Amino acid sequence: MVTKKTILVIDDEMMSRYTLNVLLEPKKFNLIFAENGKQGLEKLEHLTPDLMLLDLIMPGMNGFEVCKYLRANSRFTKLPVVMMTAWDDEETYLRCLKHGASDVLSKPFEYADLNTMVDYYLNKNYVRK
Repeated sequence: MVTKKTILVIDDEMMSRYTLNVLLEPKKFNLIFAENGKQGLEKLEHLTPDLMLLDLIMPGMNGFEVCKYLRANSRFTKLPVVMMTAWDDEETYLRCLKHGASDVLSKPFEYADLNTMVDYYLNKNYVRK
C-alpha cells in the first residue's frame, strides 16, 4: 500500500487555497490547509508534511517568519518549503531562499510550474542539503 504524501498549504487568500485544492486534489495528496502562519505552525504540532506551500505575504506571521521558525526547529530543517508570492523579482526570490525556502513559485502560478515543483519536491530522491 502506497502512503499518500501530505502537503501543508499556508495561505491567507481563500481563492489561492481553493485553486491549489482544485489543482492538487486529483493527484490524491493529503492536503491540509491553514489560513495564516500561526495556524500553520499549530497544525505542525501534530503533523509532519512531506511538502509545504507557503504564501509570503500574510497578516500576522509572514512567510519569512514561518520559514525562520521551521529552519530553527530540528524536526523541520529538511522539510521542502515552496514560497508562493506575487512579487516576481530577483530580490524577493533571493530573500525567500535566504530565509529558508527551498524554492519560490510566482503567483498567479501556472499549473505546469506547480505540478513540476510539487513532483520534484515529493520525489523520494530529493534531499535538502
